[in-house]
Amino acid sequence: MLHVGRYIFKRAETEPEFEAIHRLNYQTFVTEVPQHPDPGTGRLVDKFHDKNVYFIALRDGRLVGMVSAHGRPPFSIAPRLSDPSILDRPGSRPLEVRLLAVEPAERNGLVLCGLLWSFYEYARDNGYTDLYISGVTNRQELYERLGFQPLGPAVRSGAAAFIPMSVTFARLQARLQKLIPLWKRHVQRVASAESNAAASAAGPAEHELVCLLPGPVTMAPEVRAAFHQPPVYHRGETFIADFEEVRRQLAAMTNSRDVAFLNGSGTLANECVAAQLAAEVPLPGETRPRGVVLVNGEFGQRLARQAARFGLGPRVLTWPWGRAWNLDEVDAALAAEPAGSWVWGVHLESSTGVLNDLAGLVQRARPRGIRVCVDCVSSLGAVPLDLRDVYLASGASGKSLGAYAGLAVVFADADRLVPTDPGRLPSYLDVAAALATRGPRFTFPSPTLYAARAALTAYATPELAWDRYERYAAQGMYVRRQLRELGLPPLAEDAWAAPVVTTFAPPGNESAAAFVARCRDWGFAIGGQSAYLAERRLVQIATMGALRREALTPLFEHLGRSLLTRNGLARQLA
Repeated sequence: MLHVGRYIFKRAETEPEFEAIHRLNYQTFVTEVPQHPDPGTGRLVDKFHDKNVYFIALRDGRLVGMVSAHGRPPFSIAPRLSDPSILDRPGSRPLEVRLLAVEPAERNGLVLCGLLWSFYEYARDNGYTDLYISGVTNRQELYERLGFQPLGPAVRSGAAAFIPMSVTFARLQARLQKLIPLWKRHVQRVASAESNAAASAAGPAEHELVCLLPGPVTMAPEVRAAFHQPPVYHRGETFIADFEEVRRQLAAMTNSRDVAFLNGSGTLANECVAAQLAAEVPLPGETRPRGVVLVNGEFGQRLARQAARFGLGPRVLTWPWGRAWNLDEVDAALAAEPAGSWVWGVHLESSTGVLNDLAGLVQRARPRGIRVCVDCVSSLGAVPLDLRDVYLASGASGKSLGAYAGLAVVFADADRLVPTDPGRLPSYLDVAAALATRGPRFTFPSPTLYAARAALTAYATPELAWDRYERYAAQGMYVRRQLRELGLPPLAEDAWAAPVVTTFAPPGNESAAAFVARCRDWGFAIGGQSAYLAERRLVQIATMGALRREALTPLFEHLGRSLLTRNGLARQLA
């Protein structure tokens, strides 16, 4: 038995527990997955019930999940195998795992991992060598992540289809070696949070502020737990394999050919872009192109400063804060550049809450042979990104991806990079060398990588990624709508508004610092402390990471009451 927080994971032993199993079996494999005909009783007793060992998850005494296992033939998977004799291989001790069922409201990873832990312990203690499952087709990716491999095509059973799959215990053990401690910490943190929420009757304490900052962002419990794992040696084969896996995930997520990781912030990633451009070796008879930098906010201006520090001396196009790039003006500037030149700008300008038209920029630059470089530090994870025609792009873990800061990302195609002069390129900023290295080139902290990997589970499939993008878009629209209703219009118009950052001016003549302090008193940490915002009397609400819309509602209620009181008092004094 494992008792953590409000959850208990154990073997089923009592009649009430078995009765709850039969009802969850019916709910899952008759109602949800139509594998069996409806007996009309609201309960389904498994055909192998008498030899099954059931592992169950209880929350506050109520069964919310289960899985069964048995090691005695006949096995239900046998008819689905082209060669059932593999179940009888000499030296093999098979264990069939079946009836994985979790209540819909509990499908957040906690219960699933607890059930995995339960039958893993059982298989280990009883010397089983191979585990077999008949996996529901729409969960195949989940099973494969645990190490299971298909043994043949899907086979129909009722209205459902199942894929026969297996994994050796040794392979499963390797996959779960990190997952189990991570899960235990995850449950403990959730339990602690639930306990704190139940005990809190007054306003939130300092550490309970709702985070509406553009970094650090609101962390999912699994990201926090991954970050607090014991450190792993960065030259070990396990870490290198995980490092490469995260690189592949980010490349696939952005249609990018290659990805380089460095230990640092998004600013470091942009330093790599500037260093690469500055160290390029011109072809015989050519001079290094001047290039163009696009500026419509603080971070575009920062790119211009970085370019100047590396001696690039580009032409700088500027627009007012809150306005998007004017692509006609950009096109005119690019017409004056030679083929092979470059243009560099910020996709999501988080100082103003503007999302610039990256696809439009690529369309203008590509016919002219101009290479596009782009800062995607805040847009990575916020909106779908297609970087296949982008020369260099920067990203970071601590923004919309919802992880901790510290992973600087550079997207590139190693085959398209212009050769550089090593004497002009600092070793740490050498993108080509980083792309060519398996694993990290230099010391890399494992907590940063594993937190990023945990955050990327929100983008693990196209459907999950789309859900995240839609949630971000809906939350951004909600924030802008609420602010307009309160008479606090966002700096950016909806036509080019970013989904995850909204910048606006505080009411009346209130300073940014005073408004930030007032929101903190209400239990919300918002942006406005940065000099580039404070000096313009601007503040911002960021909705990055694991934030939910319901967490925002009290802020607007507080603000509405405050404005109503202030306006009423002003009318009385007039």
